[in-house]
Amino acid sequence: MLESIRASVASAAAVVWAVFGGGPKAAASSSPQVLAIPPPRPRPRGGAGTLISAGSIDDTDENADVRNERWYGSPGVAGWAQKMERDAHVRQSLSARSAPLRGALWDFEAASEAPADVEAAAFARWAFFERLSWDRFMRDALRFHRDGFSLFELTDDTAAIPTDRFPLHPGRGTGVVYTGLHHRPAWTVYRWAQSTSDPTQLASVEQRLQGTDGEKPGFVSIPGGALLRFTQEQEGANFAGFSTARSAYGPWKIKRLLLVLDAIRHERMGVATPELTLPEGVEANDEEVIAARSILAEMRSNEKGYILLPHGYEFKWASGGESTNIGEAIERCNRDIAFNTGTGFMLLGLTGGTGSYALAQSQDGQYQVSLEGDAKFVCDTINLGSDGWSPVERLIRLNYGAKVGLPRICVRNMPTRNWEKLLPVVKDLVGAKIITVDNRLEDFTRKVTYLPARDPATARKAIEPPPMVPGQAPAPAKDEPPAPAEDKPAEPMKEAA
Repeated sequence: MLESIRASVASAAAVVWAVFGGGPKAAASSSPQVLAIPPPRPRPRGGAGTLISAGSIDDTDENADVRNERWYGSPGVAGWAQKMERDAHVRQSLSARSAPLRGALWDFEAASEAPADVEAAAFARWAFFERLSWDRFMRDALRFHRDGFSLFELTDDTAAIPTDRFPLHPGRGTGVVYTGLHHRPAWTVYRWAQSTSDPTQLASVEQRLQGTDGEKPGFVSIPGGALLRFTQEQEGANFAGFSTARSAYGPWKIKRLLLVLDAIRHERMGVATPELTLPEGVEANDEEVIAARSILAEMRSNEKGYILLPHGYEFKWASGGESTNIGEAIERCNRDIAFNTGTGFMLLGLTGGTGSYALAQSQDGQYQVSLEGDAKFVCDTINLGSDGWSPVERLIRLNYGAKVGLPRICVRNMPTRNWEKLLPVVKDLVGAKIITVDNRLEDFTRKVTYLPARDPATARKAIEPPPMVPGQAPAPAKDEPPAPAEDKPAEPMKEAA
């Protein structure tokens, strides 16, 4: 087969060389030059390059405290990523990257207008969006922003399907559907098993379960053929990825220290410390000293929050040089955390200064680009898979066979998209007859503007005005009173003869 293909290509190339003069060497030879066909390259020569030893990825992060399970955690031990999410600014910045995708309008696009392809797309919508909790799946899938990756184990089984909705389904009321998109938390991953055929893919993952009332403890291996893996910015075979929250670890750690120092400063400086100086000649065991200690103890912020000085002693707080503005340093850390996710514009007006709507609109460009990139990453992972198989392809092939075109999941709309600017443009294009209004355009407009679906049975037809006659004024609408006649100037009176 391969030899016949090469012979066909070689003969076609000979014709091309003959027609176009045979290239630079055609002048020296009158015979047509045959283009050399290189052999196929079915396997790569290079490798992924990532060191994986005994199932553990060699994390090259310069900070050893945030490598592997120290970052995403282990059973019973929270990782730094989980600790960071307890911070309000970190949590909100990560939510700004995940909430728009959770609130987006997801859909499956048919491969063509053929009836079987259209029904296959509708079947995928029903299988993913109606039978399963898509919002919960998206919530867990987008945890790659925090952990660097997210894992799901997919299970499927035969089930009854509505024949009135899918009349072309060959199963006659029975088909194969996904019964669960089971999230496997990052902190349960114990070992990664690399595929030998493609080192950038997984052969399996070993989970470490600590055991609960309804789950046995131990180690469980999940094959890569049942896993749906979202790895952010995978480089080589680094299946743990590089999380969005990792680059905010520095400002978050500094901020946590500054908050402790600020709390200590407020405790020491905000609550007055009673001070008493003993008169000269009073001993430490005298009754006056005991009485003074009792009085000071009742005026304290805690049981030792007072100062009793012998005669001649002096006490004062010695500053460590020029004081620093801790509050300003904390706000700087908050800005760095927000800048990490492209949401720095959300802090405008929150730090005592004045905000600007126009400035915020001009700064959210990179943020919108990041959201589009996240949406494409999620779509590609579901459509093509990460480890040698596609969830969409498996679903369609098991139900409709190999001849039906595969639908593709896509994002139709995200809540952050500014439709106030786009819809007037669509209106102008329709008015200029560049775009023709049809049912699909109306349905899409209703969805993105959160309006009810159209009802053809109760639709009201727009009354078109009668055609214009040259030189005639337009007729008034039925509900509109006729325009008053224009006042004509009075004719001048003629003088009597």
